[in-house]
Amino acid sequence: MPAFSAFSQAASAGKHIELRSDNAYLQHIVDATNSVLERTGLALPILALTLLFLTVKYHNRVIFAKAPRSELYYPPAKPLIGHTLEAMKFTDGILDWFLEQTRNHPVGFSVSIAGTGSGQMHIVHRPEYIEYVQKTNFENYEKGLAFKVRFADLLGQNGIFNSDGHVWKGQRKMASHIFSVYQFRTWVQTVVHRELDSVLGILDGLTDGRTSNNPATLLLPDLFFRYTLSSFGKMAFGSDIDCLSPDPSCLQHEVEFSSAFDFVQMVIDKRFRTPMWQLVERLTSEGRKNARMVKKINDFSRNIIEERLRDREAGIQKEKKGSDGKEGKDLLDLFMDVTTDRDDLISVVLNFIIAGRDTTAQGLSWLFYELMRNPQYVDKIRAEIRSVLGEADGSIRKLDYDTAKDLVFTQACFNEAIRLHPPVPKNGKRAIKDDVIVPQGPTAAGLPPIKIYAGELLSWSDWVIARNPDVWGPDCCEFNPMRFIESTKGQDGVETRSLKNYGQWKFHVFNGGPRLCLGMTLANYEALSMVAAVINRYDFGWGTKAQGQTADWPLKYLPSVTHPCQMYTATVVRREEST
Repeated sequence: MPAFSAFSQAASAGKHIELRSDNAYLQHIVDATNSVLERTGLALPILALTLLFLTVKYHNRVIFAKAPRSELYYPPAKPLIGHTLEAMKFTDGILDWFLEQTRNHPVGFSVSIAGTGSGQMHIVHRPEYIEYVQKTNFENYEKGLAFKVRFADLLGQNGIFNSDGHVWKGQRKMASHIFSVYQFRTWVQTVVHRELDSVLGILDGLTDGRTSNNPATLLLPDLFFRYTLSSFGKMAFGSDIDCLSPDPSCLQHEVEFSSAFDFVQMVIDKRFRTPMWQLVERLTSEGRKNARMVKKINDFSRNIIEERLRDREAGIQKEKKGSDGKEGKDLLDLFMDVTTDRDDLISVVLNFIIAGRDTTAQGLSWLFYELMRNPQYVDKIRAEIRSVLGEADGSIRKLDYDTAKDLVFTQACFNEAIRLHPPVPKNGKRAIKDDVIVPQGPTAAGLPPIKIYAGELLSWSDWVIARNPDVWGPDCCEFNPMRFIESTKGQDGVETRSLKNYGQWKFHVFNGGPRLCLGMTLANYEALSMVAAVINRYDFGWGTKAQGQTADWPLKYLPSVTHPCQMYTATVVRREEST
């Protein structure tokens, strides 16, 4: 017993020392807390408790975002900042990240993400929801202030690309005149044919004396951008931008406006994923460069406007004669009849250049890449072009507007290229009022409605939609132009082919509803005219590293507002059978 008694006394003493130690530790905490309270009062504890409360409440989403809804998939997120870090991390592959997230949803139609850059954003990759937002309840969805602020230094507040409501309607109504059928048959067609003469002059000059064993090389997307910028500058603004001539040496001179324009679009795209981007741009070399590029772009536009205003004051009329010999008004004439405010006119120039230059050039760049990957379609295009545009002497005449509809397979190939690589790969609208987005159309059965609150963003990616097998079938990721071809047999048994019309919601690359792209016909006509002019005359191939290739294979997209690809080097030789 004594041994146990001694042990008990020792244990009691040890426990007493431990309690004293714990009490001292607790007293230390109390003293520290009292010291903090004496210095800060209740402000710091209240702040800490508030932060703790917010962290618990918004543990799975960005601060102040609405609670998760059962019809949406919410990828794992960090408290208070949501998916901000993930979105910033995937700057160069943001579309692939969107695709990965949406594929994780068991139903496979929508995903909700939120970051401190854009706020709460619900991404849908089913056209049935887009139709509701862009058509059924169009008035409740707008670009919104956050969108306009990010684009303001480049596109202003009142351009067609960056405006809502009556301002947008006025811009669209004015611009619609230049996209009339009459303009296409006259002035637009005349300009396109002239620019194609320059393109053929360049390619003939490059390929002179070259063979398949020693081909010429060029940056093919650069040629397409020069073609669309030069032609749109002339048809819309009556201005020679001096970026394209029949002399191949013109390719050696950088188009500073284009370089600046591409850089600024990349920065704007990044703004949607960067918290406090205004401050970041002030403190970084990229932000300071962006300011210089914006100034260069505005100076370029201002020169076009000042020259036109001087001509108008002097009574000088720019040549805008079409093939019928009649004078017409270009886009800048139409807007100057309404206003001569320099800032508004700069917005007009830049808003339309982003559409008139990028859509067609990027579509052509992706198309020729896809034809290099799928050369089995090239001979089919050539056969169609010879059938429709071939002359008795074996030459190919330039495509006129009324004949473009006969290039069914060529159009199908272009459609398939821009389906897979849409010119605006991601877009969205912000809700003005609380709403329930009800899927529309004959394929809406089984898709649940989505509750959306005022201020939230309903976004979509046509790039992701193109890769959704529920929309485009199991071969959705493949380049298959035959999906756009319909074959019918007449009573005489003769089979005819026509272009399949999927409607503006499934084939959504030119937007839809009241905001259906005004330049859709122009983009198609310019693209088909280029293909018809060059593909039967030349062989194009993928350049090697030894030939200066810097692009990846498979070709990658670049982060931007629109959907450019890497600048790739192509080989080109003159085809013997086309001479």
